[in-house]
Amino acid sequence: MPALRIRSDLSSDELRRLARGESDGRVCRRLLAIAMALNGTSREAAARQAGMDRQTLRDWVVRYNAEGVEGLGDRTRTGRPPLLADALEAELAALIAAGPDSERDGIVEYRVRHIRELALRHFGADYSRSGMQDRLYRMRLSFLTPRPIHPKTDAAAQEAFKKNFADRLAAIGKEHPEAGAVEVWFQDEARIGQKGTLTRRWASRGSRPRAVRDHRFKSAYLLGAVCPARHTGAAIVMTRANTQAMTLMLEEISRTVAPGAHAAVVIDGAGWHTSGDLVVPANITLVPLPPYSPELNAIERLWQFMRDNLLAHRLFADLNAILDVCCQVWNQILAEPGRIRSTCGYH
Repeated sequence: MPALRIRSDLSSDELRRLARGESDGRVCRRLLAIAMALNGTSREAAARQAGMDRQTLRDWVVRYNAEGVEGLGDRTRTGRPPLLADALEAELAALIAAGPDSERDGIVEYRVRHIRELALRHFGADYSRSGMQDRLYRMRLSFLTPRPIHPKTDAAAQEAFKKNFADRLAAIGKEHPEAGAVEVWFQDEARIGQKGTLTRRWASRGSRPRAVRDHRFKSAYLLGAVCPARHTGAAIVMTRANTQAMTLMLEEISRTVAPGAHAAVVIDGAGWHTSGDLVVPANITLVPLPPYSPELNAIERLWQFMRDNLLAHRLFADLNAILDVCCQVWNQILAEPGRIRSTCGYH
């Protein structure tokens, strides 16, 4: 095959000068190979010194002749087209979010194999298991444990509560002009007892580790309240949760409120929170949540942290042991720097 002529508008010296200023090493080698060929070096030797074979150099000469120096750069590779067009991602995500019909599909939640079937049935996209997992990852979807929601939860009432919360605090401030500030507190009760919980633990892959879980029924109530802004809290431990216990709880919060401040205490609708016999201190205003709205009470996250990290896998000998552990755990949380603010101080 005769040697292909190389365009001569740029000399070999000019090509070498361009190569010295080139940041892309591959383009630099192509420039030098063409410069050597222009200078009389055999095409085979020029290609070898530039780290390519003779046919590759010929291909680059063709590009150089047609496009000049700009033709020596790598072109963007489009790659293999995706099995599922990007425009259809939202539709697949909506199908996944809608979930299966247990009667029609015979399952209660989609696994990866079911989502592969969805993609094939609706879009003709036949993914492998790993391919679908990668696609779900790129769609920012994960297989998560959902938060429980009561069937009677009123989403509109929750949104209204959140939207009007700042106005409610402002109104409390106007009702108590003597207060220098209004603190937001979240109050609730946690029932802690012998019927404990299990959490995850490290173990050999493929095994099923064992952990102690009591099945007796003695329990106590930890009545607690937190003020995330001040990173503080107050609590009492009682054997029963009733109006008398709640009155004592409010007295404890009242003593913990900053001097000269007024506390807006967010509570749920438990009977002992709304009883006519409940005594509310002068520096506290109760702010009831919409019915069935534990997710709006920040202290619920603290209870979950306690159960997962401080109370699981325990065996309580008797009620006194439960009372002691409740006090110990609460004091441990108060002593941990930043725990209340980081766990309960969300927007």
